[in-house]
Amino acid sequence: MQEKHILLLRICKKEFEELVTGKLHARYLEVKPYWETRLFESDGSPKKFDEVHIKNGYKSDSPLAIFEYKGTHGPQIHNGKNCFQIPLGDLISVENYTK
Repeated sequence: MQEKHILLLRICKKEFEELVTGKLHARYLEVKPYWETRLFESDGSPKKFDEVHIKNGYKSDSPLAIFEYKGTHGPQIHNGKNCFQIPLGDLISVENYTK
């Protein structure tokens, strides 16, 4: 079985809840060298991921939502900042979370 390529993003509780409940359908990451190296190969082509894991916190038992990866778009302006857009596909699973 082939190893999955995971994009891990950490976010605050409010935004986590909005993603899990379907109010938000994408994550926006400000264009910075850190994100450029995480999202793109050295030749500028987008890295390929199988899933996006969104975690609310740093502990091993922090809430985790797993989404289908739908690509990397941008850069584009979002809330007045130049950002990459990570559209999220179907919600695959949610762990360690209760409303």
